[in-house]
Amino acid sequence: MVLLFFLFYCIIEAGVVNRGEFVVEIKYFYTDLELLGAVFCLLASGYLIVSRSIVKRQFRELCYLEGLGALMLFFDAFAWFFRGETGTFAHGAVALTNFMSFALNSILPVFFIRYSISSLRERNKSIKVLYASVVISFIQLFFLIVSLINGFVYTIDKQTNLYQRGPGFPLFAALSVLQLIIGIVHLIFNRRNLDGKRFFALLSFGILPLASIIIQIFFYGYSLSNIAVIISLLIMFAQALGDNAHDMIAQEMHIRKQNDELVEMRTKIALSQIKPEFVYDALNSISDLCDRNIGEAKQMISYLSEYLKENIASIDTEKLIPFENELRHTQVYLEIEKARFKDRINVEYDLETTDFELPPLTVQPIVENAIRHGFDGSDEQQKINIRIKTIKGNGYVKVQVSDDGNGFDVDKLKSSDFSYDNHIGIKNVRGRLRLMEDAEVHVKSKLGVGTTVDMIIPKRMG
Repeated sequence: MVLLFFLFYCIIEAGVVNRGEFVVEIKYFYTDLELLGAVFCLLASGYLIVSRSIVKRQFRELCYLEGLGALMLFFDAFAWFFRGETGTFAHGAVALTNFMSFALNSILPVFFIRYSISSLRERNKSIKVLYASVVISFIQLFFLIVSLINGFVYTIDKQTNLYQRGPGFPLFAALSVLQLIIGIVHLIFNRRNLDGKRFFALLSFGILPLASIIIQIFFYGYSLSNIAVIISLLIMFAQALGDNAHDMIAQEMHIRKQNDELVEMRTKIALSQIKPEFVYDALNSISDLCDRNIGEAKQMISYLSEYLKENIASIDTEKLIPFENELRHTQVYLEIEKARFKDRINVEYDLETTDFELPPLTVQPIVENAIRHGFDGSDEQQKINIRIKTIKGNGYVKVQVSDDGNGFDVDKLKSSDFSYDNHIGIKNVRGRLRLMEDAEVHVKSKLGVGTTVDMIIPKRMG
């Protein structure tokens, strides 16, 4: 509010009536222009802080640049306003604001190069350019401090309260030109490492102030460099907004594509659990039962229907389910397999706890894996014992599925040349447990001895 009131006051003061004509005083014109630029830069800096962006680092660097530009313009506007006014307060105000304006102008190129580096696709080779700019800024700040004592860069006349260049001003200006040239050369050398629009937006901050500084060396009394800074900051802000909008749209499309791929992957995983040979064997068992026991055949059809329903339902869910539900699904599967293998399958349950949740299709595929790979195809009399056990731990539950079947070589399972279809159940379970943070799967197996699969399930705190 204070800034807006001051701006309104300056606009009123900018026009004076002289012989019936409205005349604009140059210092008030620059005061108003720089205050408007400062307000714009402050708004831009605030927007860059709170806005949503996928290039947070770039927005943060541009935010610093816009904020620093706002401060520099603000101080220079007050320097213009009090310039030429008499009195101790006016002289102190001009001395302070003029020094701050020069100091911030010296630092501004450093933050410009920081923003330039953050815009590059590869940044490692650009750090030396930043160091060079920082060194030049320190030299300029040293000259400004010295100037407060002996007027090396500029002086403020105590009588007129007007700014005057000192003997060291050409050197100070040359350092500013050198900083801008370094920035321009850095951009040109990294042209292929920058987006086209971003390149020209950044280049404007080098070329426009550079041209204005050269003009000011020969034409004293016109604050062209700060006007050039305002224009450049406006161009960079507008270009960054355009880039961000484009990147946000591209990101949303990428996320949508990833979601589609995730749905497709879940569908493939769920469908891969329904083995064609398992369905074929189950239907054969039902067919045999139809001739011997219609009641058992109907029960088998019910089991098969429930099994298929649960597998297909898992396609569209990422939610955890109670362990009792997964255990029921596993028991349904076992009933179907027992119809084929009869008393060759023996299942034991040692459930210390059932009060926890886990992803669907985690226990059943492990049990299916035990039956599928536990039997020796040449021995039709072989029996297999499967044990499903839960162990309550401190903040977790271990679900253990063990069998005394044929076993397999775990090292081959980990190798890249191992057939994916051989133990797809374990691979699918690993994928599903990624839904839970800190969940783990551990597989131990020995040929001729059996297999043990431990699933560590973090328990949610109620």
